[in-house]
Amino acid sequence: MFDLPEAIQRLSMPELSGQLGMSLRDAERALENAPGPAELLDATYADTHRFPPPAWALPTFVDAAGGSGMTYTPYRGDRAVREAVADNVSTVLGIPATGPTDVILTPGTQGALFVALAALLSPGDLVLLPDPDYLSTERMLRYFGAEVRRIPMVWPHEGDTGRGARPTLDLDALERAAAERPRLMVFSHPNNPTGAVYDEGTITAIADLARRFDFAVIADELYCRLVYDGETFHHIAALEGMAERTVTLLGPSKTESLSGYRLGVAVGPRPLVDAMEDVQSCTALRAPSYAQHLLARWIAEDGTFLERRLREYQALRDTTVKKLNDSSLFRVNASYGTAYVFPEVLTAASDQEVALALKEKAGVVVNPGYQFGPAGTGRMRLCFAQDEAVWDAALDRIIDVVGALGPA
Repeated sequence: MFDLPEAIQRLSMPELSGQLGMSLRDAERALENAPGPAELLDATYADTHRFPPPAWALPTFVDAAGGSGMTYTPYRGDRAVREAVADNVSTVLGIPATGPTDVILTPGTQGALFVALAALLSPGDLVLLPDPDYLSTERMLRYFGAEVRRIPMVWPHEGDTGRGARPTLDLDALERAAAERPRLMVFSHPNNPTGAVYDEGTITAIADLARRFDFAVIADELYCRLVYDGETFHHIAALEGMAERTVTLLGPSKTESLSGYRLGVAVGPRPLVDAMEDVQSCTALRAPSYAQHLLARWIAEDGTFLERRLREYQALRDTTVKKLNDSSLFRVNASYGTAYVFPEVLTAASDQEVALALKEKAGVVVNPGYQFGPAGTGRMRLCFAQDEAVWDAALDRIIDVVGALGPA
């Protein structure tokens, strides 16, 4: 049989076997293959039938596929589309339009993250990563042979709904880690899975440390327009001296429900984007060519669409948080952004046991908290962007099943 290379073995994160009894990927496969009812509600992502893409999405794709779009674009994307993206993204990031040479279109934001890491990292490089953070980031870092230093988040009292009740980074721990001269810091913002939106002081502190200790930053801002309660979002690339050391990841997959089109965008300093294009040229080649044309209309034409979506998602967020907290089986704060909540589960059962029970007995698929880092243990991620007609009953089933597992 094949002997798997070391990088592939690291990708499974076997070091978690002490916690899970198996590697991370084996635990995930056990959950994927576990029995459940024929009809499952997958609460790991949004219901794109209830929340479909903008009306212009499919006609734009059809027009491109019908002859108006290139079949083989440059590796970094169709030039005219990149010019439009550069202009549109500049209004979001708060920095001048960078021009098409500083923008690359990728097959999803995850594709953007991979080529950015490949362009930046050498084996042994130290990388700072919040705990918890997006489930694929650490395994990618391990794949590239990086040394990962988790920066803990400071959690408010669960169930506190005041304006100050936001998770944030432990800035003292961050400064100590930055003094070790990392190559890179990667973070999702808003944070996935907690939905935290970092305040201005936190973003400024990250930027100050990056400049002082000379490390690069990858900011995954996929959900940056999906924020609630009039929250102000601070883009790290807009701060002084940060545009030249920051790669910002963006895309329409979540806010506009365009995940099936496999579109991501990365904005960064020109030499690094050139290197990212080199990696993409020998992996995925390019973002899907016909789908790229949707990005010319993204941001520019979805203002009314976004306003309606924010109202709908915020209502679902609020009812989800209330129902979970009222059950006394969960403790959770309302997320400031994203379409997720990350409740603490008040049971003695493990994350894996909870996820398996919910799939088998409630017919609901969730992300167990261990996927997001050590600080996620004892939690689960729920995507509340679901059809209201079925979500309330699904929450009832979740509460019933967790209640049957017994108290902590």
